[in-house]
Amino acid sequence: MLNRLVGMWSGKDTAAAPPPRAVPAEVASAPGPAAKAPSVMRREAMLGRDQRVAGYTFMLRRALDDQRDSNLPDVQRIYDETLLGNLQRMEIARLLEQRQAFVPVAPASLNHALIDGWPAAGTVWLLNTVAQPRIDEPMLARLGELKSRGFSFALHADAGVRPEWHGLLQLADYVLMDVGSEDIPAITSQIAAVSKAAAGKRFVATGVQTLEAFHMCHKLQFALFMGPFITRRENLDNPVMGPSRAKVLDLMNRVRTGAEQPELAAQFRHDPALSMRLLRYVNSPGMGLMNKIGGIEQALMVMGQDKLYRWLTLILFTGGKAQELDHAVLENALVRGRVAEQLAGRALFAKARDEIFVAGLFSLLDVVMRMPMEQVLKQISLPAEITEAIISQRGPYAPYLALAIACEQDDQSSIEALAKRIGRDVADINAVHMDALLWAQQLSDV
Repeated sequence: MLNRLVGMWSGKDTAAAPPPRAVPAEVASAPGPAAKAPSVMRREAMLGRDQRVAGYTFMLRRALDDQRDSNLPDVQRIYDETLLGNLQRMEIARLLEQRQAFVPVAPASLNHALIDGWPAAGTVWLLNTVAQPRIDEPMLARLGELKSRGFSFALHADAGVRPEWHGLLQLADYVLMDVGSEDIPAITSQIAAVSKAAAGKRFVATGVQTLEAFHMCHKLQFALFMGPFITRRENLDNPVMGPSRAKVLDLMNRVRTGAEQPELAAQFRHDPALSMRLLRYVNSPGMGLMNKIGGIEQALMVMGQDKLYRWLTLILFTGGKAQELDHAVLENALVRGRVAEQLAGRALFAKARDEIFVAGLFSLLDVVMRMPMEQVLKQISLPAEITEAIISQRGPYAPYLALAIACEQDDQSSIEALAKRIGRDVADINAVHMDALLWAQQLSDV
């Protein structure tokens, strides 16, 4: 993965990322949602039992008035059309090649013309029954037809256990259950009630707050997990620095302050494991070298300081003692960095864009290293603009990082102001967001 990342940064890995597949023509030409004004999309990651990102659910941010009226069918229909239109413009089909997408819609919205051309593989329609007065036979037939085409369905457990929704529960592949209360008897009772009504469903734990809650749900055989536990700042007083990360931090500081190659080579020689990784990278096919390199100084010469620094940045996430969720946190950090970097593309020079990417990536270092961010950043020699953006949310890089983080959170109030501040349209943000998800996914799956 690190080889791929540095290659993509340097422009040498042109074959590693194939051109994205376009949305099918039927989707692109479908009427309706394309005319809707775009809104900023929010994503939430879903982890599989292996603690890696398995999919995402996508939502629109709603104003408070919209939330109060969301049980009105007309309001829900407009919401669904806008959501589908945004996902169409974001070319959701590209993501579905490797990840699932849970898309919340009312059952009635599945009659929309856009659905007929929607890619089935990877799409899970999360059925919202709040604004649906009842399910009639024609609607059940429509859902059955979509299921026969390869679509999957999900339903909230609270709805699934109600007799009037048992028809939907029979069609559902996934059942979402809020576990935020961490009330094990209540959770197991609800699992039993759903399983009694319809056996063989895969359960999705939502609202997972902590790593401890994740372990509880894992033991209860949930299939997917979502909630703030993925990037939650727990146990920050229990650092997991380790000798490998300490060495990487020292090397990063030496590179930043202009250390010469002999000095850097001497540091690498003190760490055989890191030296092996460096040589493995420079001799990888992505570097395109004709002859193998066996010496540290020669490898450093080939790398150059800029590429070496970027490589060391990623080693901070993967070079220490393996921790739970590190892989998921890294993917999230890569998305943050990429979104922030791409949003800055029109306004700033390459050096500043590179530093904005580092700011996005480093914004989750405290989660991985389990120590307060101020303590983490004190150990790294960084430009003041990066530190200021991460610590105090100020400075020239701050709005780009704030927008990247907003794609993960339900905070509409500042989105328009931030977008206006950096001169980007909402549609730009959504497109950049999807591109960043795909970019990070390509790296994570290597």
